[in-house]
Amino acid sequence: MRRIVIFGLFAVVTASAQQRVVLDLDRTVRLATDSSLSAQKYQSIYQSSLYQYLSWQATRKPQILLESTPVMYQRYMTQRYLSFEDIDVYRQQRMFYSQAGITATQDIERWGGQIYGSTQLGYLRTFGEQNETQFMTIPIRVGYKQDLLFYNPLKWARRIEPLKLARAEKELAYDIETTSEEAVGKFFALALAQDQQRMAEEYLASCDTIFAIAERRFKISSIPKAELSILELEKTNARTTLANARIARNRAAQELTVYLGMDRLTEIELVIPSVIGTLHVDVAEAIQHARENNPQYLSSRQTTAEARRDAERAKVEKNLSMNLNASIGLNQVADRFADAYRNLLTQDMATVTLTVPLKDWGKRKNAWLAARSNVDVAENAEKETARDTELEVALTVTEFNERQAIVETSRQALTIAEDAYDQTLQRFIRGQANAYDLSLAQSHWQTARQNQIASLQNYWLAYYHLRRLTLYDYQRHTPIKHRQTL
Repeated sequence: MRRIVIFGLFAVVTASAQQRVVLDLDRTVRLATDSSLSAQKYQSIYQSSLYQYLSWQATRKPQILLESTPVMYQRYMTQRYLSFEDIDVYRQQRMFYSQAGITATQDIERWGGQIYGSTQLGYLRTFGEQNETQFMTIPIRVGYKQDLLFYNPLKWARRIEPLKLARAEKELAYDIETTSEEAVGKFFALALAQDQQRMAEEYLASCDTIFAIAERRFKISSIPKAELSILELEKTNARTTLANARIARNRAAQELTVYLGMDRLTEIELVIPSVIGTLHVDVAEAIQHARENNPQYLSSRQTTAEARRDAERAKVEKNLSMNLNASIGLNQVADRFADAYRNLLTQDMATVTLTVPLKDWGKRKNAWLAARSNVDVAENAEKETARDTELEVALTVTEFNERQAIVETSRQALTIAEDAYDQTLQRFIRGQANAYDLSLAQSHWQTARQNQIASLQNYWLAYYHLRRLTLYDYQRHTPIKHRQTL
């Protein structure tokens, strides 16, 4: 008895804890794009790209760096030459060293070089037969380094990095629209499953009623035993159909609720949408929106730009490489800290580094030829991507425009099938139709109901697929953006 009471209380609590939610298609899409795990994943991917772009933007500004060796202590044996005895000996050497320096750099995008400046202070203390202390200072040093063959990676970065961010923004919108399209599919999958369950319930109730009528008619020998057995079989099959329909509906409902970030036991009531008025999409307009918004175009452009960058670098480096590093500054060494900043001496440095391959067996030349071939590959791939994307857009537009007429046709077919079933049912009750005629009419009616929902499903899937390809909202006549700001 106690177990029964506990189970009853648990059932009551569970039932009260279940929520009932009314969902239309717009709300389903909003929930999917706001709360689903897929949408959150896409937001995180975009944030990663955004942070990379901000990191690149930061590199364009002056960089200030502190480099320091706070403490370095060494005790070791070192070899020394004693001139008065003309021998080499090992002596123990102890040393304490500390240094710190501040360096500032600024990239020059126009030339691809870098200006730098620094200041440094070092302290050295040696221990031995004679203890010595020295301070080394570089109050200021400024310099410039540059690739003399004028391959400019900063120029290419200025072209490619904004393209990467724009691509990430479009990919975020594209992926969110993919989530919307998936949500639409799950919405109508549940709609079909719910309607199948309702039809199974109606069919079972109808079978009960018809079987009861048939039993009375059989008693008065109005119908044969075989026909009564067929109706009894239909009733049994209807119970099985209803059980399977409930299982399919529960699965579809939980898949939708989990996808939307709800509790999986949430009860959902769907509001089936109609078509979008008389919306007609122009193919040329849709293709233009795709060219402006589809991330595949930006991805191809980025790949082509990176291939051209690599080809330019390989072309510059295939014969030789040459770099310049020059600086001028002041320095001094003294036993006392204050003296280290007096009577400063000039410090000059200029370095030109030249690398010429004397024999590399065609390594650099072949690398340049490969890079140049990669440019051709990237350019052809860019054209191929544009061709395939535009073809898919055109086909989707054509499908969407035709789907509206299909929805209207399926609605008319449902009306006809309902009337036919009602008339056949009345004829069966009056004894003017047999079980086969009634079963056939009911089958046509059920098929028409499913076709009506399926036609709406295909219509809305085509619409959201078109939105994803073009990233354009044809209801509000505005581009689709899901850009995040930090």
